[in-house]
Amino acid sequence: MNFVKNPNFPSGNVTVAAVSSEAEDVISALQSAKIAVVPVEPNENLPTGIASHADLQILHLGGNSVLTASCSKKSTDMLQMLGFDIKNTENELDFSYPDDCLINAEIIGKNIIVNPDIIDKKLLEFAEENNYNIIGVKQGYAKCSVLAVAEDAVITADPGIARILQQKEIEVLKIKEGGIYLKGYDTGFIGGCGGMVEEKILGTSGNLKSLKDYDNIKDFLRNRNIYSENLGGRTLRDIGGILPLCEEE
Repeated sequence: MNFVKNPNFPSGNVTVAAVSSEAEDVISALQSAKIAVVPVEPNENLPTGIASHADLQILHLGGNSVLTASCSKKSTDMLQMLGFDIKNTENELDFSYPDDCLINAEIIGKNIIVNPDIIDKKLLEFAEENNYNIIGVKQGYAKCSVLAVAEDAVITADPGIARILQQKEIEVLKIKEGGIYLKGYDTGFIGGCGGMVEEKILGTSGNLKSLKDYDNIKDFLRNRNIYSENLGGRTLRDIGGILPLCEEE
């Protein structure tokens, strides 16, 4: 078993992923596909609908390095057993925005898409020490808002993020908002609906056909020989993403 070298983008079949402990159907589907799961437990400092979201509590920095924010002992113990070097945020997660999204950043290639004004200091230090380029956006839920399918290709409903990434020569599929279930909210974010479970397979937390832009999404993926696999039910849900951590040797 190897660690996924480039965050979000395995080069083979994923063997370990981090997922919300409350996404039981997705966990079952992953385990059926022989993917072990690091379940992310609900954090009492976060609102109910997003309390167990992996993309708020764990940020894979690449290889065996992860940055965690107020993550449960159960989750961090499992990460340590797998051989991960765990860095902790300087601040603790808290109930209200922006203190609930201290590490909500999307790493693609040598770029980190993030709101630099609210992100935790430890992530900014990591970026500087490892020569990552910060792509600054106004959206605090940057990772939630972006579904990265390649190091130069993303899907988002956020117009501000779409505009900035296009200026950075990143291919963007801008989709309409809505159609994603998130308990307690009008709608969820596309970035919280999946993650790569193989080099060319996007695992999703429900049926992408529930989105108005499904045909455009399907074409966008197929143009890169990427296919989607529904790991949930009929309804597409924001579960805080599927974070690939380890892959086959």
